[in-house]
Amino acid sequence: MDTPVKPFGLHQVVLTPTTGSPVALPVDRVLKFKERTINGELSGSDSIAAVASFARAVDWELEAGGLPLEAYALMTGRTMTTSGSTPNTIKTLEGAGGDRFPYFKIEGRSLGVEDDDVHIVIYKAKVLDGLEGSFQDGQFLVSGVKGTGVNGSTGKAWALVNNETAATIAES
Repeated sequence: MDTPVKPFGLHQVVLTPTTGSPVALPVDRVLKFKERTINGELSGSDSIAAVASFARAVDWELEAGGLPLEAYALMTGRTMTTSGSTPNTIKTLEGAGGDRFPYFKIEGRSLGVEDDDVHIVIYKAKVLDGLEGSFQDGQFLVSGVKGTGVNGSTGKAWALVNNETAATIAES
């Protein structure tokens, strides 16, 4: 596998709680990630003598088509309730000030141009900027959420994994 990695699109996003079952985003649209660093420079005598830069965490954003209540419940530690029966089922997710958000894992998958794929794994993610979306005339709802990932049990915050043969993300 000596060819450059060429991921294309977003094919799958799965969220996994620390305890419980994984939840796949039904219409995953965006999984953005950016390594957060801390840095500084030592300057004097009209020049820069040294720079320091260290990784701190990984910031992430998710965007999904529709309103995946099960996924948002997992990310916020809230409980989604279901009442009624088909065709009159009602799903409700409620939030309150003071709710504490749990850690969870994010794994996203992008297909390569050959038989490969690339996965981004954020081992210990937490929501920092809650659910966002808008109802608009003539538009589908696109919901979004943002957060940060910190070092997990592996001592790592994130991983990029290139599989020579594409591998789906386990959803159970």
